Formats: sequence, structure tokens, C-alpha cells
Amino acid sequence: MKRLIRCKQNVHSHWLMAMVVVWFSSCNRTSVCGIDGFYDTSTLVLKDSIVLEDRDILNPHHIYYKDGFLIFNSIRGEREIQLLNLSTDEVTEYHVIGQGRNEMANYHTVNTKDEKMYLFADNHTGKVYGVCLDSLRLNPKKEYELLYSLPVAKGGLFLRFMDLPKHVVGIGLLEDGRFGVFDKETDAFKGQMEYPGNETIQSLSYLHKGALFSRTLMASDASGKRMVATAFGLMDFYSISDDGDLSLLKSNHYHFPMFETGTNGPAVVFKKEDKAGITGMCTDKNYVYGLYSDRTMADYGEGAYNAPYLLVWDWNGNPVKAYKLPKPLYGFALDGTVLYGLSREDSPMVYVFELEE
Repeated sequence: MKRLIRCKQNVHSHWLMAMVVVWFSSCNRTSVCGIDGFYDTSTLVLKDSIVLEDRDILNPHHIYYKDGFLIFNSIRGEREIQLLNLSTDEVTEYHVIGQGRNEMANYHTVNTKDEKMYLFADNHTGKVYGVCLDSLRLNPKKEYELLYSLPVAKGGLFLRFMDLPKHVVGIGLLEDGRFGVFDKETDAFKGQMEYPGNETIQSLSYLHKGALFSRTLMASDASGKRMVATAFGLMDFYSISDDGDLSLLKSNHYHFPMFETGTNGPAVVFKKEDKAGITGMCTDKNYVYGLYSDRTMADYGEGAYNAPYLLVWDWNGNPVKAYKLPKPLYGFALDGTVLYGLSREDSPMVYVFELEE
């Protein structure tokens, strides 16, 4: 695979956030809404806030942190990608859907361990674009550039993927497994691992399975040798070999989704009575962090995705801690112990919290 641009600095080699729905058991007095092993042990303290409207950031749906920038993706509206330099308060905007120079139909932020690069991809063509953040600091008007392309069929096998040092791991409408693993050096591609399943899921075609799990969130540890994938109430921890082979280490299958399949194509419809469940995920070298909402679409509408809890696991899949959030969050990003939480309860805001050491 050919890379067309590389950040000149020596650097250490983030996704997408998606909406997920899941059926959780009812809350009891001590545990966080019945999720096994979690207890509401503390409340995060609000340290600061950022008024996004003042920065002309009006419709963010996903938030990422990287190297001094808060990065926002919108799935609707004119401003698709906006990068906020936290040091200067300058905002760089990239219009990429239907109006940018590439006019892609849809895109997602690519999870990468390269701390100096922001990457995003055209879902349908497999083209990965990016900008070096050091260069963007020097020139806030710097354009993004094509970095490389995955050899996917037009129309797209991959719906979302993450960039690792030696491999690209993706999800999509994949006939041979839950994940597709692409070797950057040899261009070899292979499907791996089965979907989590109950009787309803196991009976689906691979197209419906791919559509059902298109909301999967993926992230790796600092080494790129472990990854976690979560969707609904299903969380799976994997190891990644040097050859790109995945091995399942542990599954935390709290609850399976409730859904119906459509008759036209691989359509999946989720029920409004489901609780929103795990709606966002970030990782660091020690822990996996997930937003959890016990709200339903039936009661809250889109507000169901403003999650009131932050849950923490270690990389062995063990529950560590639960935080009660003073402000429900739609998405979040981490910079060490600093948590930047996106809220869409009223006007979009970023709330800043400090995690415990």
C-alpha cells in the first residue's frame, strides 16, 4: 500500500462514535443500572466548559482529542469536520460531503495511534485522508491530503476501521467474519472472528449481521497489540498478533440488542423501548472508558444518547469503576486525566472534567 504523505516529525504511531441501542436490566439501589460488577462510587467534578456556539461550532455529533486539538464531526449540516486549537482558539473547517473537493458520500474519523495525525476516511472508496497537526498549527488553513487507499470494492465493504502500526482493522459487510484485517506491507486481506450471537443474530445473513453491528466501536491499547470492540451491551477484548491474527481474550456480554430486520436490503430497525446503553468509548494504556445511558428513545427521544454514567474497565475486561456525570454526555474524548465531554442537551457544549489518578 502506498502512502502519499507522511508527517515530517518523528511521531508516535482516534473513531467514531456511533449511536447504539441495547436492552439493560432494571436498576437496583447500588449498582449502575444492573451492569454486572459496576458500582456508583464517585461523581466527576466539573472543572470548566467551552461554549461551542462562540466558536461557530453548531452541530457536532462526535468529539475527539488529539495533540492539543478538539476535533468535531457532524453527520448533518454544512460544516462536516472542525478542528479547534485549544491554545489559540482558532477553528479549521473541512467540508467533505457533497461540497468538498472529494465529495464523499459519508466519512468517519479513523482511530490511529499516530498522535500527530488526524485521519478520516471515505466509507465507500476506502480512501484515507489526513492532516499533520503540527503543520495545521503553523497554518490553520492547511488542507487535508490523501494518505492511502484500501483496496475495497466500490460501494464499500468497510463501514468503519482503525489504523494500527502494521494493519488496518475494519468492520462492514464482510462475508468471512466480523472484522477485516488488512496488512499494510503485503496488501493481504482476511476476515476474522465470529459475531457475538444469540439465536436471533445467528440466523441472520452476513449482510444483516454487518448492518446490525455497523455501530461497533473499536479502539486499541497503546501498543496496538490489544483491541476492544463494543456494540449495544456486548464488549469483546482481543489480542492482535504480529501477523494480524485476532484472538478473543474475554467477552462481557451484558445484553443483546432488540431489533427487527427490514425486507429491502440489509436494513435493521431498533426498538424505541431499548435503553441507549454504551454510546461512546475511549482508551488509554491502562483502561477502557465507556459512556452508558439508561435512557430510552421512547422517553427521551434523541436525548437518550446523553449518557449520565462513565464506566471503566481494565484491558483484561474487568470492571474497575463507575462515575456519575454531573452533566450527561453525548460523546467524550480524553487527554490523560482530562475528560472533554460533548453535551447536546441544549446548545452543544463541551464540559471539562478531571479523572481520578
